[in-house]
Amino acid sequence: MKLNRRDFVRLAAMTVFTQPVLAALPSVGEVRRFRLELRPEQRNWIPESEIPVELWGLSDSLLTFRQGEPVEIEVVNLLPEPTTLHWHGLRIENAMDGVSGLTQEPIPPGGTFTYRFTPEDAGTFWAHSHHKTYEQLARGLYLPLVVEEKIASDTDQDILMVIDDWRVNNEGQLDSESLGSIHEWAHGGRLGNFLTINKEVQPSFTVKAGSRVRLRLLNTANARIFAVDLPEVPAWILAKDGQPLANLMQVTETVVMAPAERYDLILDIPRDAEGQLSVTMPTDRAPIEMAYLQVEGLHESERVHSPDPLPANPIEEIPPDQIPDHKLVLDMTGGAMGSMTQAVYNGQQMSMQELIQHRQIWAFNGVANRPLDPLLEARSGELVEIEIINNTGWAHGMHLHGHHFKADLARYNPDLWHDTLLMDSGESARIRFIAGKPGSWLLHCHMIEHQAAGMVSWIKVIG
Repeated sequence: MKLNRRDFVRLAAMTVFTQPVLAALPSVGEVRRFRLELRPEQRNWIPESEIPVELWGLSDSLLTFRQGEPVEIEVVNLLPEPTTLHWHGLRIENAMDGVSGLTQEPIPPGGTFTYRFTPEDAGTFWAHSHHKTYEQLARGLYLPLVVEEKIASDTDQDILMVIDDWRVNNEGQLDSESLGSIHEWAHGGRLGNFLTINKEVQPSFTVKAGSRVRLRLLNTANARIFAVDLPEVPAWILAKDGQPLANLMQVTETVVMAPAERYDLILDIPRDAEGQLSVTMPTDRAPIEMAYLQVEGLHESERVHSPDPLPANPIEEIPPDQIPDHKLVLDMTGGAMGSMTQAVYNGQQMSMQELIQHRQIWAFNGVANRPLDPLLEARSGELVEIEIINNTGWAHGMHLHGHHFKADLARYNPDLWHDTLLMDSGESARIRFIAGKPGSWLLHCHMIEHQAAGMVSWIKVIG
């Protein structure tokens, strides 16, 4: 499926809700301690309905860490199903990565699990369920995560926009009956019909004329690729997937984001700005207004210079002429309109008809779902190069746990670091990364239905 503006479906937008507050525990020594409850929640999105929308969520709407400061997060599962939390984009110890069945056993209903790590990278990240993810993510089990830089960015305001779509039925409730639809798993994944920002509908953020705003964009949808048009103000890309750019890129076109991608931006609000500035999603008809920047008042000082880059995170640069220690090809096949006729599943060669009976529709290198053996084994510090080939009829957002990588894909500036990469049908890309902390790290499509239906493998890093 080729990406164009007609792929972005019109979504409904109606009202707003209030957000819960984080319960922070007292600090012990140099470790900051937090307590998170995973629990059902309600949102009053639809004015015409007296019944709120039933979702799942956490006892916080934003988690803030400090770069280099150890944290301890006690997670209490008050949901009716087992679950985990994956700390998406953080380069942490493998045992804390939160992948059910790979790095930890799921947290049972009523159970607790304590995650302990030190965030070495500053930036915009998020935490989300990594157990029965296609359902739990669709129910809202995630929260954004900000790791503060040791030296604050030269901005006057920090605004977070978490973009999501939801499948709401005629009764104004989450459409749970369609969860697990095999048709959607074989196509583009679960697409919603209701749009929110920060689990609010068309929220407004107050800014001052003449101010410099840091805008953090995060796509938490199961499968929808979001296009975002910013207001017509000077804007720059500050960071991608949590990793700062050494040289800022001026924004001149629509920002396109696969599920799980993040962009940190700088917006300079003109001194003569007034009224509402809209953040919109383009469609083949009228653009959809997702959120507003409401200009009120004038900033006391005028910005006369372009923004400076953020301090670099402690990530090792890769010389372009360095010869990889490991090179391999990852061939993506399957899905509707694909040519895959068979694949290995659970160690057995199966026909497409047999695979569908097991709800498996996609494959990496002829293997559906996570194999027993890793895609590759590398030592910490070795250079890995993977050529990813999208031999399917659909776009995919490829995510590598515990690492950031460079990619040679034309839609991206080659200087960008990624933990998630949008690849269109028929595209190929070489990704290069330094093998990081020891452990078992997933590599999968973050169109979550595609992962559930076969698009997942893993790499093993040894010390």
